[in-house]
Amino acid sequence: MFEDFNRVLFHPSTVLLWLGLSLLLALSGPFGTYAAPLLDRMAAWPLLVGAGLAGGVALRVGLRRHLPGLGPWPRAAVKAGVLAVVFAPFALRLTAGMGPAEAQRAGAIALAEAALVIFLLSLGLCALRAILVPRATPVAGSEPALMARLPAGRRGPLIRLSSSDHYVRVVTEKGSSDVLIRFADAIAELDGAEGLRVHRSHWVAARAVIGARTENGRLFLRLCDGSEVPVSRRYRPEVEARGLGLRA
Repeated sequence: MFEDFNRVLFHPSTVLLWLGLSLLLALSGPFGTYAAPLLDRMAAWPLLVGAGLAGGVALRVGLRRHLPGLGPWPRAAVKAGVLAVVFAPFALRLTAGMGPAEAQRAGAIALAEAALVIFLLSLGLCALRAILVPRATPVAGSEPALMARLPAGRRGPLIRLSSSDHYVRVVTEKGSSDVLIRFADAIAELDGAEGLRVHRSHWVAARAVIGARTENGRLFLRLCDGSEVPVSRRYRPEVEARGLGLRA
């Protein structure tokens, strides 16, 4: 889980979001901070935005891992609510004294306003991501539409897909790439490629399976890239019905 947290938090898109949002808030001066010196705002807001993004990533990773059946928008609402409750007091404390006295609102009112702003901002960022990450279109011929999301040098015969939070690692014979997409949408964009889902977080190409092994009653598939993928009890009957779990 810690590896997933680091990968998402330090992904270029997250870093760009941190820079852009920090600059926007420092220049706009919310919560009465506009009257503070620009250098003070440039120091305070990157810290607050960074803490909020780290908390949001931790919540996304945790919710995806422990509540996999929760849809993307319910998950976004839960994340926004928790961030609002946790970070509203932090935001007020960090910005206290940065603005004129008349801009520092009474405790309960200021806390409610800050919580509402954080809640709406979190939901707005989720909506922005949904708009900016459209479904891909087929690239050419019989290639799955998912290939359009990969760098040209990574497009090739599929081996497997592995999901972690909002990212899916697409592994082909030419390498791997992390794609910002829901796992269910990534599978839908395979356009009927020969393979099957073997776990809530894994899909494998049938041709890529070269063997199998069991450990403590659990089935693992060996793939042509040297990796092993676990098979969950839910998908094991289909795997065995296709003979994939019997390959030596």
